[in-house]
Amino acid sequence: MDAGHGGTNLGAVGPTGVIEKDLTLAVSLKLRDLLEAAGAKVIMTREKEIFFDNKERILFYRDSTPDLLVSIHLNSSADPIRVGGTSTYYRSVGFRPLSQAIYQRMLSLGLKEYGNNGSFNFMLNSPTEYPNALVEMLFLSNPAEEMKILDPGFQQQIAEQVLNGIRDFLKQAATK
Repeated sequence: MDAGHGGTNLGAVGPTGVIEKDLTLAVSLKLRDLLEAAGAKVIMTREKEIFFDNKERILFYRDSTPDLLVSIHLNSSADPIRVGGTSTYYRSVGFRPLSQAIYQRMLSLGLKEYGNNGSFNFMLNSPTEYPNALVEMLFLSNPAEEMKILDPGFQQQIAEQVLNGIRDFLKQAATK
């Protein structure tokens, strides 16, 4: 699992000054705990506040040979009031089922639809050795959504829905 950004790579900044890298780490740690409780072996790019270059992340995962990769992020827009919602991204069409399963579960949180988007050119979505998806939990630039993600209880709900999406994907893959 990848907690987006870290160290000098801050990511988006919300209206209150909260930084994406801190929130992606918080949610990723909650998701890690849920995955481990479900019996998964979790490999993480970062479990504390450090910088981890994207090229190093790719090599780390290729060497670790994961079964799948989920990268956790927050989105941002120049239009902080009208633009919001949750979205997932995949690069290879074969990995769409993973991002779609997570996206459907994220929508159950009452977040606006921002889409499940393909052919996404994000470095961590480029390996084809394992299914991977990028999750943009919501828009940190949107004040209402920022308030949601600042709530540890809502962070836990997001982690639970990402876990449920992974489970849905694994069930679908097992029946094929």
